[in-house]
Amino acid sequence: MTIDKIKEKYLSTIVSLIVGILNYTTAFSLSMDMGSFMDKTISFSSISFGFLLTVLSLLLQSNSPAINRIKASGRFDELINFNKKAVISSALLVFCALLYIGFRPDNQCDRIILKYIVNVRTIADTIALMIFIYQATEVYLFLDLFYVIIKEKN
Repeated sequence: MTIDKIKEKYLSTIVSLIVGILNYTTAFSLSMDMGSFMDKTISFSSISFGFLLTVLSLLLQSNSPAINRIKASGRFDELINFNKKAVISSALLVFCALLYIGFRPDNQCDRIILKYIVNVRTIADTIALMIFIYQATEVYLFLDLFYVIIKEKN
């Protein structure tokens, strides 16, 4: 397996896990305005969602030479798969952001007791950051592969 294949297959998951573990262990998100961040992710994800679905419809319906070259490249299925993962993660991020904003933990209910004391805000922040990083990385991988295919010579 080449480095490019490893990157395409695991980069989003690895980077989102690293950010999640770092946030859970250091709680760096407590110093961020996560409400504002999540509000901005709704815009980012909604735009990504619309853009990716538009590109998908163009890829599937267009008969232009550039699109035909993409389809003939042998990587069309990979491109569609990246698009699918990016679209689904965009929708998931919007849903997560709306939940986060709607149920933002306040100081009174920031901690609950299960088996140990668990910081609910840190867990919510970690999940939100992981989904955001995953989604942004998937969009990057989709665009990267798209431009690699477009640049290929006939």
